[in-house]
Amino acid sequence: MARFLFSGASLFVLMAAGQAVAGSNYSAAWQAQIGDTTAVQTAANGGAGVTVAVVDTGVVASNPEIAGRVSSLSSCAAVSFKCPSSFTDDNGHGTAVASILGGQFSASAPISMSGVAPNVTIVAEKVLNASGSGYDTDVANGIIKATQAGAKVINLSLTYIPTASVISAVNYAASAGVTIVWAGGNSSAALNGGAGTAGFSSAVASHLIFAGSVSSTNKLSTFSNTPGTAGITTGGITTSYASLWLMAPGENIVAPGIQFGTGAYAYWTGTSMSTPEISGAVALLDATWPVLVRNGTTTAVLFKTATSLGASSSYGDGLLNIAKAFQPIGTMTVTGVGGSSIPVTSLTGTMISGGALGPLSSVKSVLSSYTAFDTYQRNFLVNLSSLITTSSNSPNAQIVGTPPVNTAAVNSNGGHFMLIGVAPVSFAAGVFGDRGTSDQYNGFIGRHAPDPSYIAFAGADGSFWAVGRGVSSSMAFAQAAWGADNLAAEQTGDLGVAGALVNLAQGGYSATIGGETLGHFRIAASWTSSPAPVGSAEASDRNRSDAAAAALAVTAKITSQWSVGATVSSLKEDNALLGTTYDGAGPLSLGTQHQSRLVGVSSALDLGGGRALLGEASLVSTDGGEANTGLIRSVTPLKAMAWGVSFIQGNAFRPGDALSLSVRQPLRVTSGEAQMAVTSVDSQGIPSTVFNPVSLAPSGHETDTTVGYSLPVGDQASFKGQVSYRSDADNQAGLGDVALRMGMNLVF
Repeated sequence: MARFLFSGASLFVLMAAGQAVAGSNYSAAWQAQIGDTTAVQTAANGGAGVTVAVVDTGVVASNPEIAGRVSSLSSCAAVSFKCPSSFTDDNGHGTAVASILGGQFSASAPISMSGVAPNVTIVAEKVLNASGSGYDTDVANGIIKATQAGAKVINLSLTYIPTASVISAVNYAASAGVTIVWAGGNSSAALNGGAGTAGFSSAVASHLIFAGSVSSTNKLSTFSNTPGTAGITTGGITTSYASLWLMAPGENIVAPGIQFGTGAYAYWTGTSMSTPEISGAVALLDATWPVLVRNGTTTAVLFKTATSLGASSSYGDGLLNIAKAFQPIGTMTVTGVGGSSIPVTSLTGTMISGGALGPLSSVKSVLSSYTAFDTYQRNFLVNLSSLITTSSNSPNAQIVGTPPVNTAAVNSNGGHFMLIGVAPVSFAAGVFGDRGTSDQYNGFIGRHAPDPSYIAFAGADGSFWAVGRGVSSSMAFAQAAWGADNLAAEQTGDLGVAGALVNLAQGGYSATIGGETLGHFRIAASWTSSPAPVGSAEASDRNRSDAAAAALAVTAKITSQWSVGATVSSLKEDNALLGTTYDGAGPLSLGTQHQSRLVGVSSALDLGGGRALLGEASLVSTDGGEANTGLIRSVTPLKAMAWGVSFIQGNAFRPGDALSLSVRQPLRVTSGEAQMAVTSVDSQGIPSTVFNPVSLAPSGHETDTTVGYSLPVGDQASFKGQVSYRSDADNQAGLGDVALRMGMNLVF
């Protein structure tokens, strides 16, 4: 039989029982070297739930550092000697090792010390006697009993002597998924005298760590053994000791010194002290990610994240770095529809929120704490909310100057032609955020802004038609529905309620026609589209956003002062949903095609004296659809609504001017959900992905209050200005927005 000795080289008393020592901070001393573990201990709950075996001289279970966390399965595992008091430590080495590994931090303690994993359960297997020695049969039995007691980590702060019985016991433990951390020794020599080890099973190569010691300056301790150039051979494959070797602080480590009395502390030195620091790190990892235990990759994580200190024959993989071990390694992935793994680096900002869906706060909330996995299948929370960006109409105080509109007007046979060479900026678009000409390309991915052009004709018989490109059709549709010179046309065009769907397909080609029929009725029709995709024949462009809308309006003069109207419209969107646009093949696709339908009613009252009052309301229904790409599986049918009231006072201050006041709530989704892939990990580390419904209804209810004023300036120019306040701007609760717009219309 081979005799084992513990690997603690030396110690001296730091604090005898009843004494107090000021200025010592064990925790800060080694955290500065191996990474601050404060946050790590919190994240790992101090290793709670993990059982670690200390195969050593036993422990004093009542010691304050470990009291209450020593397993009842602890025992005297020695076979070559008797244990007078079961597993109770009669040497001091085992209690010190257990405390370095899992000592309980207490700020009120006489000395500030903390173990690496202060909440682990400790199984003490006594295999060394009061003088600190024992035989290989004792150690082998301790390893077996520790495994049977449920230990997931076994700490061996004792000499490495790979006898047949010890090798058999280590193979048994490794086959059960136990990680063995073994002191490298204190002989200033190569491990195992420079000889290799045969007989280990293949599982041992992924479940074994050797510990070397460094000084406070991260230099190889003078007493520490080194890995050398030999290794272990498993199944004909040799794994070098160096690739299984980690360094950790091993000089003057504070731990209980029961030899000097109950409550005494001492400075301990040796690879015996480095070993429990690494064992504690293993416990923290295992407690946080059980998947590492199942896959046998805990040691690989520690080796991968170690800080290189020099030649591997001396320092192995390098210095234990607990903080780095708790950071993601390799490519992070998320689980998408169909269980696909999507690299986080491939997720780019491909959704522009806006329109009736608002800022998509609920979707952003899910994305802000999204489960991702690193190369070792460890789950981390990542913030993916930046995948959704907002349109340029985000709330802020703004003063916007509108460029002059060059208009040519020609009277012919009682009619009126109008040609426009610069796109007129819709006040509703600029102030309220509807997709008019001012932001006609905003949100539509891959759009090319066409040169604006527009021609309209208003006949003396009430007929109206207009065609254009790159120009908002909302005002033309209002004029066709109500009559070119009717105050209601200007009001409904500015409110954007009846034309809510039409306003979501702007900037491309448009055509509008309307006229009187059956005496008191007017019928109007309009078609409009967003700009065509660039190079639409390319496959990538077919994943970009596109929209087209058709609308039909009927207005009727009920009395000389009261008129009513009804509007129906349809919006077809490719890779867009009620104004929110996205890459159809991207991670946040809401479906490749959506069809929306609007039913709206209007009531206009001529109050006389140049005064007019208009009220409008619209209801919208949108088809759901399958996405089946990225992180969203499907979207349910949506409902949305809008309403507005507008008052105009003509000749308010001087002949020809007009003062207006309007209040509206623009188009807003009231119901509808997206089925998002959400991955969670259970207490055993097993991931599961489900599809959770996430509301697409905005958190706020945008309400816009606008005061406008227009004034003729001579025969060829007119001024128009508006000031608007939006509460819950962009349908985001709590946000406000103030805007001032001014413009000139020039006629040549």
